This record gives sequence, C-alpha cells and structure tokens, in this order.
Amino acid sequence: MAGLLECSLRARELPGEDFGRWQRALQHCRILSTPSGTGPPRQESCSVLRLDQQLEGLLTVRFLLPGGERPSLDRQLVFAGVLEEDSPGMRCRMSRCVPRWPLRLRVSAVGQTGYGATAAAMELTRAQLATGSCRLEAREVVCEAVGPAGERWRAEASP
Repeated sequence: MAGLLECSLRARELPGEDFGRWQRALQHCRILSTPSGTGPPRQESCSVLRLDQQLEGLLTVRFLLPGGERPSLDRQLVFAGVLEEDSPGMRCRMSRCVPRWPLRLRVSAVGQTGYGATAAAMELTRAQLATGSCRLEAREVVCEAVGPAGERWRAEASP
C-alpha cells in the first residue's frame, strides 16, 4: 500500500498537459468593430469569455456573443497569438486550465464566426492577419487589433 501511495504522490508532481480550455460567464462585455476601417464602430455585447491553449505559449481569446433564440448558434470574436515572453501559459490538466494572471498576448490574427442578421450561417470562420495585443487580468480583459486594410477590433470584458 505504501508503494501505491508513493507512486500516486510522484504522479501529482509530474508536469501537467499544455493544452485545454478555461471559460467564464461575464458580468460586463463590450465589443467594438470597424470592419471597413472607417466609419462609426459597431458595438455589441458578449456573455462568455473562453481561453483556449493548444500548446503552452499559444493562446486564443474568444468573446462569445449570444445567439438569440438559438443559443447553440453563438457568434464569436477571436483574438489569436503568442504569449509575451514573461507571460506564463495556463496550467492545464485533463483539458481544463487555470490562467496564471496576468497574461499578455501578441495578437497575430482575428477571426469571426457565427450567424448574420438573416440567420444564414457564415460559410467559414472569417480569419485574417492582424496586429495587436491582449491584456488579461483576473478582473479585466482588453484585446485590440488592427487588420491590414485598417479594420479595427476592440473587446473589453470583466469576468
């Protein structure tokens, strides 16, 4: 029995997986986007923040917008990139992660998925190169990015 306990304790000391997800409902969320790079920004609210880590150091920050009458059809605004050098990755185990605040992300792409006003599905995720950053803290998340044609996205949330 002592050998089994010793093996169990050693297993707990092994490094965790480097991939998984963390998700929280939001108290406050505002998304501003200017698709053409000019004109007034379109403003929306979102309800859920999701962080996905495929490998330690790579992170996607998803702002989920309610799907209206059909909640399974949520829309998303996604900022993807690489964590800053001094920013730790999330601690993951069995695909469930816990952020180690604060996190700083260099954004290299922005994507949008979901459904338009006519309820027609977008054919594929619209993703494009972008330059920006995300500042993720326990009480506030702010992401901003600019696309190659001047498109702008900004999301602010409080988990």
